[in-house]
Amino acid sequence: MKTSLVLILILLVGAITPSIALAANTYDLQVALTTNPTIVTPRTNGYIELTLKNTGTQNIQDIDITASSWDSTVVIPQGNWDVSIGDLDAGDSTTALYEFKVSSTASPALCQVIFDITYSGGYETRQTAIIKVEDANVLDVASVTPTSIDIGKATTLVFNITNNGGASIENVLFTWEDPNDLILPVGADNRIIITSIAAENYTKIPITIMASSSIAPGVYPLAITMEFYDRTGTKQTVTSTVGLQISGTTSFDIVLQSSTSGSTTFAVVNTGANVASSVVVSIPQQMSYVATGVSSSSLGNLNAGDYTLATFQLSSRNTTTQLPSFNRTGTGAFPGRNFSGRNSFMNQSFSGFGGNGLVVQISYTDAFGIRQTIQKQVDVSSASSSGFSSRTGTRSSTGSFTSQSQSSGSSNSLEYIVIGVAGIIIIVAIIQLGRKKKLSRFSKFFKGRKE
Repeated sequence: MKTSLVLILILLVGAITPSIALAANTYDLQVALTTNPTIVTPRTNGYIELTLKNTGTQNIQDIDITASSWDSTVVIPQGNWDVSIGDLDAGDSTTALYEFKVSSTASPALCQVIFDITYSGGYETRQTAIIKVEDANVLDVASVTPTSIDIGKATTLVFNITNNGGASIENVLFTWEDPNDLILPVGADNRIIITSIAAENYTKIPITIMASSSIAPGVYPLAITMEFYDRTGTKQTVTSTVGLQISGTTSFDIVLQSSTSGSTTFAVVNTGANVASSVVVSIPQQMSYVATGVSSSSLGNLNAGDYTLATFQLSSRNTTTQLPSFNRTGTGAFPGRNFSGRNSFMNQSFSGFGGNGLVVQISYTDAFGIRQTIQKQVDVSSASSSGFSSRTGTRSSTGSFTSQSQSSGSSNSLEYIVIGVAGIIIIVAIIQLGRKKKLSRFSKFFKGRKE
């Protein structure tokens, strides 16, 4: 009896073992598909990537992949779409790439590509790849103006946003930020909603910003992000970086400190927010004033808020311009006539600012190493009478400058007196001559009657 039970157990174990072995020898092929890029537009190319992995315990032989179905009006195959992989050992994986091009006439849609995979003499599986086609909606930051801002000064930037696609875009969220938090918005936040941008059109976005006083001159990035939903309901994100220059220029004030008969001293103040290097102050050529000594002074470097002194020897000058006088006697249209022309301009001064102020020129090197030159006008009229020497002269027709001791008014009065005296003398002479001729005729008349 016991022997019979043992034989039965042996037979049962023998029957179960082949079934277990058959189950352990099944094939397990895993397939994954991805599309790159995930969204394609007309006239662009893309790839479908098939990743095959043998997760079973047996080798898989004779793997063939065939693309069996797709919309030919949207997807145009590039190269061979029938691929033979061969064998794949247990635990191994491989990849197959299928290149395609989107037709120029394709409309936004989801397009399917079906792949049939056969292996090991009769096994088969089917996989489907999804290609998402959208309009070529491309948002770009075409320009930003101005490209440079001053430290501590509120400036309005204008962003020019273009839609290069063939369809309008609605409700675009435009945001920007400075990674260093040194450039901040003024009067609003950094988020703006663009309600609509038409196809192949643009819109302008004004944003008021200010650079912190602690920022150093240089070029700083502004990170731009634009988000919107396309016509298929997919969220699109466009990122861009704009470079913004923080100006390295500065400003100056010139203040008259003192003026004596020998010299005039000015205070040069750096009123800007940046360091000015290699500062040189000069007195340029001008009509109202002249530097009688050295016309330029080097002041070195000036930090923001600092000042230094510059001293010059200055003279004010008043110019008188006299046109030449013409005396002409001849037989032309006006024979015997005398012509004299005279035009005097007393105390007429000129400067680059169109007034009588002293023009002072300041040259310096900014934070970017660029040489800058500005001009300032200083009112020195109150010091002219006491601190400046003056020169008054007459400019002749040849351009020479000669001293003049009398005013034009005195000269004109003397000329009129001389002309008047000469006229009186001529009139008296004519009267006397007429009397002599009359007496001679009268004497001859009486003499003839006596005879």
